[in-house]
Amino acid sequence: MIKAIEGVITKKDPGFVVLKTLSGISYGVFISLFCSAKLESGTKIELNITQIIREDANLLYGFLDINEQKMFEMLIKLSGIGASTAMAVCSSLTPNGFTNAVLNGDADTIKQVPGIGPKTARRIIAELSDAKLISEESVPSHQSEALLALEALGFKREKIVKILPECKSLNTSDLIKEALKKLA
Repeated sequence: MIKAIEGVITKKDPGFVVLKTLSGISYGVFISLFCSAKLESGTKIELNITQIIREDANLLYGFLDINEQKMFEMLIKLSGIGASTAMAVCSSLTPNGFTNAVLNGDADTIKQVPGIGPKTARRIIAELSDAKLISEESVPSHQSEALLALEALGFKREKIVKILPECKSLNTSDLIKEALKKLA
């Protein structure tokens, strides 16, 4: 399994680059538009790789941002979402924008992605928020612990996610107390 490739960009299209490694092997790698905007032909880079092996193809998807890669890998695990649709999401929404849209149930934001209609947007939100597949790694640990504790107390995730950013406390117990006051 290929996890990363370091090489020089010999060809660059909006959603695709060719990387030539020191050993002389060139790899074709699909990338998002956000990633493409940060790259220039002739520069040496290292891309984190998600490899998808199918019966008829061995495809490489490259990412500069590890959170974008996690978002891509999370999306391709959903039924009905292929790699091209997942890459379209990566090209249209930042990882934080996507996470916020899912957590807030904002189907309109997800529908802005080419190829995703209202039904698919609602299904993505339902599958990711129900299964809690959204990574909270971008959120400090005391906030994610408070979120889980408040959910265990019976509060709705959508309300908690809206309240927590307004809270100032920097440890879990104080944050829970502050959030409880705002939720009451």
